[in-house]
Amino acid sequence: MNIALIIPSFYPATVYGGPIFSSLHTSEELSKLEDINVFVSTTNANMKSRLDVETNKWIKFKNNFFIKYYNETKINFISLSLLFNLWKDIKQADIVHIQYIFNTTTPIALLYATLFKKPIVLSPRGALCNWCLKQGSKFKKLWLYLFIKPFITRIHWHTTAQQEKEEVLIQFPKAKISIVPNGIELDKFQFSNKLSKEEFSIKFAKQKLNIDKIIVSMGRLQKKKGFDILIDSFNKLLKMYPHAKLFIAGEDESEGDTLRKQIENLNLKEKVFLIGSIHEQEKIDFLSNADIFVLPSHNENFGNVYIESLAVGTPIVASRGTPWSEVETYKCGKWVNNSIKETTKAMLELLEEDTELMKINSMKLSEKYDWKYIALKFQLLFKEEIDEHSKIK
Repeated sequence: MNIALIIPSFYPATVYGGPIFSSLHTSEELSKLEDINVFVSTTNANMKSRLDVETNKWIKFKNNFFIKYYNETKINFISLSLLFNLWKDIKQADIVHIQYIFNTTTPIALLYATLFKKPIVLSPRGALCNWCLKQGSKFKKLWLYLFIKPFITRIHWHTTAQQEKEEVLIQFPKAKISIVPNGIELDKFQFSNKLSKEEFSIKFAKQKLNIDKIIVSMGRLQKKKGFDILIDSFNKLLKMYPHAKLFIAGEDESEGDTLRKQIENLNLKEKVFLIGSIHEQEKIDFLSNADIFVLPSHNENFGNVYIESLAVGTPIVASRGTPWSEVETYKCGKWVNNSIKETTKAMLELLEEDTELMKINSMKLSEKYDWKYIALKFQLLFKEEIDEHSKIK
């Protein structure tokens, strides 16, 4: 089975956050399965720059896993090279997996896949939530009508949770949809360096702080993540835990200055710390040494960082704009509206729970999301779609 993964940006463009890692790990695990070859067609876009990679040729990333980077003519908008050459990549595929909605790569890939009569799986990556549709361009509805709807009978949608499935159905009521969640490299999260609270503050705030509770959050600094709600909620939590500290990790994506101003206005400069991007072992140590992880995002189709926090045993507060209701079933977190009142209440309640029991429960929940199991679900989805498509032909 030759899988063509069409995606506007790909590893090592980690500046785009979780989707880069989830698409990478899916591809890696699929390529390990028997008789599967993964061919990723992407661009060299890297937010405000371009990746330093060879373009317009297949690069072997691992066995049975190849990447072709097309030059992004206008970064984050269009690649003329991809526009005129992507058909070659799609023609040799058995199935075409397209990721994202509001990118010029998507209608181009849909058109070529249709012309060559290839089965299509489309992952919207959370782009169809009500909150997301109201953000940015006013032409999103028109985009859906002009560039997605004409292909709707050929598309098998992939969503990461029931919530995202329902978002697709609002726009396309007759859509065919399968749910396959994101996963985690579980083995990588089994070891963390134990840090005292003083060591944690020196490592991540670059100063020695008086701390009794460590609250952490992580994500690109953008409006969608709800960091403003978190900061206001944390400010109220200080009435009960005056020595608590909040650490927010993530690449600044337009919201950093606004958050810094909010921190200053609330007189929290010695309480709240924006520490920038962290990766690999540093991220694991950051998450594992916290008392709780909190991210009141307006919307996440999955939210990789939630499962990463659970994997190291740190309970989470997730908003109802995310699919993480099961943390309440497993008793390792709270799933609440992303209001200041409910976020504050959830944090206070978690800080009073049995820490060791929540750690055990958190790690137990994370086990079901190991990438090797997720890859098998994708394999089944792709195989069934290819088989069904061959019957129609």
